[in-house]
Amino acid sequence: MLVILFGGACYDMKEHRVPNWWVVSAVVCGLGLCILDAQAGQEMLAVFRYTARLAVVTAVMFPLFVLRVMGAGDIKMMAVITGCLGFPAGIKAIVCGFLIGAVLALVKMLIQKNLFKRLKYLAAYIRRLFLTKEIVPYYVAERDGNQAVIPFTLCLFFGYLWYMIWLF
Repeated sequence: MLVILFGGACYDMKEHRVPNWWVVSAVVCGLGLCILDAQAGQEMLAVFRYTARLAVVTAVMFPLFVLRVMGAGDIKMMAVITGCLGFPAGIKAIVCGFLIGAVLALVKMLIQKNLFKRLKYLAAYIRRLFLTKEIVPYYVAERDGNQAVIPFTLCLFFGYLWYMIWLF
């Protein structure tokens, strides 16, 4: 998992996305890990549970992709984490990643001196969403550039490490 997440984080930092071929590799590796970890005769159940966890996390997080708050690759990597660790542990690792992401975003906004500008933008976005009931992307690369982008797969990598070292 560390290699999978580290590779995804490297792609995310460099390209601001995680390529689909990397995500497919992560899903296949995670499936292999679950099969290897399964008790004899329980391999099919392990495959079912792994696939179910992938589907549930993807479905729950999908609205964040629709709103363009988060990239599809980030959501898929969260699904792989939960697929491999199971729901309680996977959710804890993802929460750790979100906490790291929040700190990273805050530090970035303080360094760029645009904290209040970003908070006003968020408030205006939420207000527009509720008033118009029209779903529009929060982030558009052509309009917003990469200044506000956080490589979230990097946050997931460190969240996974945090979970494995301190919370496991």
